[in-house]
Parts: sequence; structure tokens; C-alpha cells
Amino acid sequence: MKIKELAKYSRIAIQCHDIPDADAICSGFALQCCLRALGADVALLYGGAAKISKPSLLILLDRLNIEISHAEALPPETDLLITVDCQRGAGNVTNFEIPAGAAVVVIDHHRPEIPESENTIIRPALASCATLVWDLLRKEQLAMDDRVQTALYYGLFTDTNGLSELRHPLDRDLADIPNDAGLIRKLENSAITPEELDIIGEALRDREYIGNIGLFRARPCDPNLLGFTSDIARQVVNIDCCVVYCFQRHGIKLSVRSSAREIMSGEIAGFLCRDAGSGGGNIEKAGGFLSFDGIAKVSGGASPEEYLKTRIRAYLDNYDLIYADNNHIDFDAMPLYKKLPLPVGYAKSADIFPAGTKITVRTLEGDIDTLTGETVYLMIGMMGEVYPILRDKFESSYIARDEAYRRETEYAPALLNRVTGERKTISSAAKLCEPKDTKLVRAAALTKDTQVFSYWDTEKYFYGGKGDYLVANEGDYKDCYIVRQDIFAKSYELLD
Repeated sequence: MKIKELAKYSRIAIQCHDIPDADAICSGFALQCCLRALGADVALLYGGAAKISKPSLLILLDRLNIEISHAEALPPETDLLITVDCQRGAGNVTNFEIPAGAAVVVIDHHRPEIPESENTIIRPALASCATLVWDLLRKEQLAMDDRVQTALYYGLFTDTNGLSELRHPLDRDLADIPNDAGLIRKLENSAITPEELDIIGEALRDREYIGNIGLFRARPCDPNLLGFTSDIARQVVNIDCCVVYCFQRHGIKLSVRSSAREIMSGEIAGFLCRDAGSGGGNIEKAGGFLSFDGIAKVSGGASPEEYLKTRIRAYLDNYDLIYADNNHIDFDAMPLYKKLPLPVGYAKSADIFPAGTKITVRTLEGDIDTLTGETVYLMIGMMGEVYPILRDKFESSYIARDEAYRRETEYAPALLNRVTGERKTISSAAKLCEPKDTKLVRAAALTKDTQVFSYWDTEKYFYGGKGDYLVANEGDYKDCYIVRQDIFAKSYELLD
């Protein structure tokens, strides 16, 4: 489905969920602007009993001149209804009667609650609907003016507790776009009413401890309040991580903060929500959502709140920690494998940004912070995974070919200049290479979830689940890392 194709309809209604938040409003507004630019007649609206009253949202509507109506019915002669940040038929959106023959399109980032079809675009891996809308507009090269860019940025900002819960590299890409920083600061500092301040205070009083993790319950509230609360809670002495949560219509919303490198917020949020929702973020800040339906399927009859506590206990008991530069793993006892002679990609980091540039390597698996240099190369694996390698190790292990690397992956790996924000894809400088000799490694399947602090980044660990492989290069056991089991099966062969 293409946005440009939707402009053929003569009367379009874009509907947000009832009591719309910033993500819904901003996503709908961006679509409205782009469809109007294509010549369509577009109304932005929402239903439900309550009108928008939150101070920050009223400022948002005024400053960006967003036209949105609180409606009791669709405009006459509507022939296309687009629901954004919600799914028609779900419990949080008014089911307006639609004219016979009218089309319905769903654009959302929550877990599917309706049957999917060619007219639904639902991407639960994304942290905000704004990310999805931005990606759709970007792919079709539709113009986005300053108001639209600021709106999309703010939609992501609010749905990720101030960009602390960015899950997908597309979320991180949207967070890098230009925006009206002054307006964002104004909105950020107009977010709390006196009543909401009381909710924060009550949450901080209502707490318990599970090991070194503090658990705080808040009354049902705007998700941003959870972020404000967790920013305070993380400062309590002897708490390495805090989880602040509240009940919402369809589940439990979480905000996570960490102050210990052994607990990355994004990773624990993902663990807590695994199989029953979705979660993610960065090292220090993250969030997630546990759906009641998802909990019911995996909890064995436990209440949602008890299930959350059980997951926290499981996390504390679940992991092995490995420090690549100081480990006591008996790699000699592991089976010996050879790497299959499959062509892969590589790029010289200094060919993308000048040597000495502070960069972030952005991939689907996460971000790696390092420096470019004449001796720093970037390897690109079969599934688009990227990892740094030193030039001498590359030259001793691979034969470089003068042929461009071309491989379609879910997300094109990129480098970001951490000072200027400039972004370049790795594929712009990538070429093919093939193993020079048989590369030998020691490897074993993980029997327990594992966190590995690599040679390249001592502040962020790489996560491996049960069945993934812990791998170390033969002769250099400090160079150990995690390889996903599906990639390992295609890349290595056991030696007798």
C-alpha cells in the first residue's frame, strides 16, 4: 500500500483513538499534510466522550496549527477512513458508521487486534506510530516540511519517554531528524498537571524491592509520567535498576531505568515483555508493554502483577555474564568449528568518515559506539549484522575483492557521526571479501541467557539467548562474542 495511492480518494477522514495522545495526533497530522499536498480533501478527527485537554497537547495544536476535530460522526461522503495509532474495531477507538463502499486503512504500531489484510500496516516492533508514518512518507520521497518533521519527532519523543525507549533502528533514525527544539522543550516542560504530580509522589511511596531492582506502581496515567517517576527512582541508593508501571486499558505499561552496566535497560525491558508484549530502549532508559491477553497465555493463571514480579525474579536468576577481556571460560573444552568460505561484505571505516571520527554503528541488532580509523574495518555478515575488525586481522583472514557489496536486509546498516549527526550507509563503501584460509573457532550453544561485554565496547553487552552460540577465535579467546543460532548454522561447520 502506497500513501500516494490513497490520495485518489475524494474525501478522506483520518481518525485517532479516543482521548488521543501526541503520537496519534502527530501521526495523523503528518498524513493529513502529505495527502493534502497531493490534492486530497482530508479531515483529522477523534471520537469518545472527552475532548483534548492536556496542556502540552493544546500548545502543540496551537503552535503547529493542527486542525483536529472532536467528532460524533465521520464527515459526509467519506470514501476512505484511515485509523492511525489504533485499529478500527479495537476498544480504544469509536467505531463511527462508515458509508457503504468506503475503504478502511489501518496504520498502527501496536499488537494486532484485528485480522490483517492488504489495507493494514501494523508494525509492533516500532516504538511509535510516528516512526511508521515517517518511514512510509520517506520511502515514497514525500516532502515533509518543518511542522511535519517536528510533529513526527514529538510523536516519537512522547511515546518513548523522551527518546529513552527507542526499540528499532528506524526509531533511532527518526530521533535524528531536524526539529523545532525550542517547541519540544516548551512541550516537554508543560506536560504535568498538579494532579499528575500527586500520581508521581504516590508511585514513589508505593514501592518494593526484588533483589537490586526497585518496583514502583503508579495509578493509571500518561506514559510520560512513568518516565518522570523512574528518572527520580533510579537515583535511590542501592537500586541498580527500577521498574515503574501502571495498568492501562489493555495491559501494563512499563518504564525502566538502570544505573549498572550489567543491566541494560533496553535488554531487561525486552526480557520482561518477551512472549507477552514488547519492550526496548537504550542502555540507561527503556520501556515496554505487557498485554493482558499475552500474559493470560503464558502466566499459568498468575495475576498480571504477579507475572511481572515473576519475570523480574527470573531476570535476576537468568543470566551468565562474560567479560571478553577477563573471562574464565574453558574454550579449549568446546567443539572446534570452521567458518564456511562464504563471501561477505566489508568496509573501511575511514572511507566513510575521516579517521578519528566518533561514530555510532547502527544495525538491527543495536548500536555500537567506536572511532573510525585506518586500522578499523567493518564486517557485514550474511544477515546484515555488522561488527568491527582490525585491519591486520582482516588482511590475515580475508581476500578483498574489487566488487561492490549488495545485499537486501530488513534494515540497511549505517554509520552516524556522533558530533554532527550526519548519517551514511555502510553499503556506500562496502565491497565483497572471502575467507583466505579456514577460520577456526571454538563454540558452544548457550544453555542460559548470556551477556557478553566485547573487546570493542566495555560499557554495552551483547545478549545471547538459549540456543545462540558463544564463539571465540581459536588462538585468541579474548575475542569472544555471540552469534545468533540461525546465522551460526549457515556460517560454521563442526570439525570431527
